[in-house]
Amino acid sequence: MIKVCKILNFIVLGMLILICCLGTFYEHISFGLGLGDIFGYFVLYIGTIIHSVLTLIFKKKGAIIHIVLAITFFIFTILIALNATIWRGNEYRWNGSIFYLPCPTEIKIKNEAIEKKLLIQMCTGEYYSEFIGTWDGKQLIFKQGEVRIPKKLEKYIKRPITKVEIEPQTDYVYIYEDDKLIEKLCFNNDNLKVNKDYFFYGEIIEIKNYQPVIKGTIKIQNTTPTNHNPQ
Repeated sequence: MIKVCKILNFIVLGMLILICCLGTFYEHISFGLGLGDIFGYFVLYIGTIIHSVLTLIFKKKGAIIHIVLAITFFIFTILIALNATIWRGNEYRWNGSIFYLPCPTEIKIKNEAIEKKLLIQMCTGEYYSEFIGTWDGKQLIFKQGEVRIPKKLEKYIKRPITKVEIEPQTDYVYIYEDDKLIEKLCFNNDNLKVNKDYFFYGEIIEIKNYQPVIKGTIKIQNTTPTNHNPQ
């Protein structure tokens, strides 16, 4: 009986140590408190240290003390887990991700039998694509430039990318006149001309039938894409 109680206590201690290690060395956990997360980590570390010390001090004691330690720190572990997930504070609300995910972006995946939403890290401008494509009436036939895809999405994409579906980012098209970029005309896909080349820049929002769907802006000009990320 004593051996079983000790094992249960060690399991709870192991869970706390695992949370500490994952949150420190793998991916950060968040309590949704902003800078107040430091206090959350302090409580987590102190609780783990106290549990470790008490386990060592009472390692030769009877079953009752190990049951008390196991129950007490199991509740402590549950409270830590809840505060790091569904009870997170307003600074970083629970979004389904166990670990802290900067710039969380939801990407839709619609490939044959697969249809789901994937939450990935994609900060503003980090995955801006710039390319030239020929409009075929439904999609842009890829000609030149770069379509930037986060690594976590690569397995849902068929390479090489030959076609890109696009969605407008605003209600306006930006064109060059006299070397000045101006806002002109209402922009939607129906206004694009078949067999005309368009310079497009934007970010991936969806993967449909193994092809990326990019939301962004078109510049009506045959311009070679650069490495500049528009703001």
